[in-house]
Amino acid sequence: MAVRKAAKADMSLIVDAYRLAFAFNEERTRRYVEMTGLDCFRVLEKNGHYAAVWAVVPCGHWFGGRVVPAANIAHVAIQPEFRGAGLAAEILELSCEDARRDGAILASLFASTRPVYRRAGFNLAGHEMIYEADTSELYKIKQELPSRRVSLDDARATLEPIYRTACSAECGPLDRHDAHWNAHFDPTTGVPSVFVFGEDEGYAVLDMSRPGIIEIRDWAAINGAAARQILKFVGTFSTVFEKTRWHGAPQDALVFAMPDKGWRLVHQEEFLIRVLDPALALTARGYACADAELTLAIEGSNTVNTRISIQGGRATCAPAAVDGEHVLVVDASHFASLFSGFRSASFLRRAGYVDGNPETVALADKVFAGSPPWVAEHF
Repeated sequence: MAVRKAAKADMSLIVDAYRLAFAFNEERTRRYVEMTGLDCFRVLEKNGHYAAVWAVVPCGHWFGGRVVPAANIAHVAIQPEFRGAGLAAEILELSCEDARRDGAILASLFASTRPVYRRAGFNLAGHEMIYEADTSELYKIKQELPSRRVSLDDARATLEPIYRTACSAECGPLDRHDAHWNAHFDPTTGVPSVFVFGEDEGYAVLDMSRPGIIEIRDWAAINGAAARQILKFVGTFSTVFEKTRWHGAPQDALVFAMPDKGWRLVHQEEFLIRVLDPALALTARGYACADAELTLAIEGSNTVNTRISIQGGRATCAPAAVDGEHVLVVDASHFASLFSGFRSASFLRRAGYVDGNPETVALADKVFAGSPPWVAEHF
């Protein structure tokens, strides 16, 4: 069995694999590869035959105002004749090693069959959520911020600083690779229009290609005024588009800016994370609490005992004994959920995956507190 980076000569293989795995036509596959970058794709050969293809996309996840280096494992396509033989688990291990060599501390993905991924060390880490609103309700919003249109050629340079500022207050959103930005600006499914509000306080990338629905492909608001202005601006299209949709957070700024009625949750799914190096991951992220000390005994096939010391929202880690003060025992299979804040230590203790005295569990709740984790993309 051999894994290598995809080359131009592999394009026909990728087209065939994605046709059989995801019902993509050739045009869609070629466009996806172009937007993602061929260098992100991996090809696995087994016994001299092409067996699988997938993407490993370098990125990061924002936690506590800092970016934790990561990689998205995306669109794993196993050829039909190689399915059912445990190849998916091998691909996940190979992908995690690949990501680690390139500097990733986390690997993240969306799973169609979660048991396979959980056995490989992944667990739930945050939400993907899509909201829908009636545009007729949006005219009620009171806000007056100036707006300006930005060309697609200038969009990323203008929007990325706004996006990063917004992400600094969130947990989970991607520190985006070219692939993620390209998908938001992709004109092949409908030419998007880009608008910026106020003094670079927010933006919206609007797709008007679907009858009746104006899609907010991407957006960011660094304050409440920008969130209200985005909705009010979308409301000016209410005579043509009855509804609008957007990816948002569990505690979503646009939902908060809505009138009392007229919105609903239309899709919810969870992404999964595997922590490739617990000590490095704990050191890389930021923390809402200023100062704390806690020993984590992460128990699994490779038990890790580390003492995390937080000062000013930054952490250092060192190997530790587990007979000292404030020792929290965590089942390794659920560490990702604790790390991201998707599950609290208190919740995991009740579920039987965390052990520690009440004071230690309360301290862990404080250490990993933050906004509910989410992402704005399905990768």
